[in-house]
Amino acid sequence: MKTKAKVVLGSVSAASIIAGVALATPTIGAYYNVILSTGTVDRDVHTHAHVALPGSDEGFSAELETDGAANFIVQDVKFSPGGTTGWHTHPGVLLLSLAADSGPVDWYDAHCVKHVYHAGDSWTEGTKLHDVVNSSSVDAHFVVTYVVAKGLNKRTDQPAPGCAAALGLN
Repeated sequence: MKTKAKVVLGSVSAASIIAGVALATPTIGAYYNVILSTGTVDRDVHTHAHVALPGSDEGFSAELETDGAANFIVQDVKFSPGGTTGWHTHPGVLLLSLAADSGPVDWYDAHCVKHVYHAGDSWTEGTKLHDVVNSSSVDAHFVVTYVVAKGLNKRTDQPAPGCAAALGLN
């Protein structure tokens, strides 16, 4: 039963990718794109850390869990002014930081709600549709760590949502 579910999901994913490529929005302005490292964990990941912090009863906790094997990928990428990642999704979780030499970027969700990130800011992304645009006059410089399902591309290009046309984001 478990194998059958994987086959069915794989077929649905393949059909989605094929349909998405035909209507996908392109990445524009990525002039430096280097995969710094990639590795595979061939088992479930269940790791937890807790650190006591001075003056805090609760401290700090972090957790990472996967159900299934995962690829860990670290990428260094720069976008020129006006560049965009294009609308896309990921088959996992990303940790992103804008490097100190970066201009700000506009991050849009599937409802075209914008959040602005500045040099030194970090955030996470998951499996939901989004686009990132460099609207500044300075290069945008990201360092990204992906934790994604083993064997899948780190991103899947997608068509722009309906709200994107009115904002010129398609």
